[in-house]
Amino acid sequence: MIRPALILWIGLPAIVTIALILVSYQVQSLENELETLEHAAIAQQEEIHVLKAEWSFLNRPERLARLAGRHLELAPVTPAQMSSFTLVPPFKGLDQ
Repeated sequence: MIRPALILWIGLPAIVTIALILVSYQVQSLENELETLEHAAIAQQEEIHVLKAEWSFLNRPERLARLAGRHLELAPVTPAQMSSFTLVPPFKGLDQ
């Protein structure tokens, strides 16, 4: 007859071994996922760096002045276009 203690001493290491293998696979899976996320984060940081460089290039004052002169029909403000805040009627609110 097999004693219960013998079953315990044979079964317990088997259960612990199976649990250890399962945890090992889960850890490996999480490490792979972490590595993938780290690569994605580095790629996004590089993309942000490139976009900041492009933004700086596109916002150069001489370029903007040239584009404004080409596409906007701006002229200096004349004195006739100037006004005073005293000429603006007071705001009476939305209730009235």
